[in-house]
Amino acid sequence: MINNETRFFVRSFVRFLNKQIADGQLGNDSVESLEVVIQCLENVYEFNDETGADEKDNPINNFDLYELYSSTLLNVTPERKEEAESMKNEGNRLMKEEKYQEALNMYNKAIALDATNAVFYCNRAAAFSRIGDYNRAAEDCKMSLKYDPKYSKAYGRLGLAYSKMNKHELALDAYKKAIEIEPENVDYQNNMKVTEERLQQQQSGAGSIGASEGLFPGLNPNIDFAAALNNPALVQMASRMMTDPNIQNLLSQLSGMQNVDSLVETGRQLAQNLASQNPDLIANIRRQLDPDNNSSNNDNQPPPGTN
Repeated sequence: MINNETRFFVRSFVRFLNKQIADGQLGNDSVESLEVVIQCLENVYEFNDETGADEKDNPINNFDLYELYSSTLLNVTPERKEEAESMKNEGNRLMKEEKYQEALNMYNKAIALDATNAVFYCNRAAAFSRIGDYNRAAEDCKMSLKYDPKYSKAYGRLGLAYSKMNKHELALDAYKKAIEIEPENVDYQNNMKVTEERLQQQQSGAGSIGASEGLFPGLNPNIDFAAALNNPALVQMASRMMTDPNIQNLLSQLSGMQNVDSLVETGRQLAQNLASQNPDLIANIRRQLDPDNNSSNNDNQPPPGTN
């Protein structure tokens, strides 16, 4: 079922097309084509006298789409720019307080007031990254670069988003462009170095499906397991797990297996058992093994500041 908000938007577009026809500036063929478009839209979005009567008094149903487009993109007044900047600053404050969804909402409002400001999209990309929506973070970075192709921070955050999606070639390209613009930036240099290492691992197959990835999906593949095995907290956690009868039974099955497929399947069962029976323990192990996830200064986190 088509919701009212969508219908309101399309109705506004239809009003714009009708104004274009009424202006008398179009030829007969163009007018005829627009009339067909209008008829198709009205059929698809179920416009009729009954729905029109119910919706006509709703303020949302009466906005001027072209006026909104013009005021947001073409003729942004100084007052709107100032208000948008205030919204952005509030978003930055919320980011520092780790209120990422609230910050995202403020950046949305800033963009609604001034949709051509590259900084707003770049800052919203940082918020999207913080809540784990790396696809939308990448899209915002690319939008930011459309308005400011020399914006190094947008390239840096684009590299982060691609890295988190394991698109290391694209991440490497983004970091290179960031460094071309800002060659002395140590963060970009470090990020590029890490990305190059991960790309090499990806291409060599070294990071395909190892023990850590099988047991702990999404874990950083660049873990120093030698150091991890000397970690007293991990040793204590492992001892606790080994006392679990279900885990002991699965391990005994593994010891007598020679078929690779059977080994893999039993290993998966072991991982599932660990995750379901010891969720807090698994979370602690992840934190112990992958301290990057808890550090604000590691190589693949967003740059600490927002503009």
